[in-house]
Amino acid sequence: MNRQRALLALSLFSILIACAKVGDRPIDSATTRNARDTSNVPLSHEQLATACRAAAARENPMVRWALDTALIADLNYDGSPELVVWGNEGDSLFVFSIVECSGNRPGHVWSMPLRAMATFGTTNLDVELENPAMGEGYFQENCLGAETTSECRHLRKVDKELEVAYSRGGRGLSVGVEDRDHVHIYWDPESKGFVSWRP
Repeated sequence: MNRQRALLALSLFSILIACAKVGDRPIDSATTRNARDTSNVPLSHEQLATACRAAAARENPMVRWALDTALIADLNYDGSPELVVWGNEGDSLFVFSIVECSGNRPGHVWSMPLRAMATFGTTNLDVELENPAMGEGYFQENCLGAETTSECRHLRKVDKELEVAYSRGGRGLSVGVEDRDHVHIYWDPESKGFVSWRP
């Protein structure tokens, strides 16, 4: 009986030492990850586009989004695509959202409402990709005689950067009505945000 107790005590002691040694080992992240964890599994193009649309809708729950159309391009010139979706809010606003849309989930969402009815007389606007640079015509019209102002100097510098971004696949947006003025949107590399201008 004493011998059985001694063996039982010895095996219990061995188990405690083995458990302590397992507890001292560094945890391997692969062994602690849930088998259902899919955060590192790449989404299909359709799944990612759906997730990016949903992110825009969460940011703007009052917008009636156009579900049958979207644009994909590198709009902030970081080498990764953004998804552009648009729709109407109420009877007078046209809203478009730019969603960072690469990897496993949507990133930042930028939303821009336009007073479309007041500006264009309609909320049925066209959205197209374009060269983000303003071009020489813009400067001749808007900076003639004012080339030394800080705004025109800034725009000249940014315009050169936008031409480089365009040559690398970067795009801007044109929003408006065919054969009328458009609002042009580009990523300002200095202010790190989207900026709009009209001719």
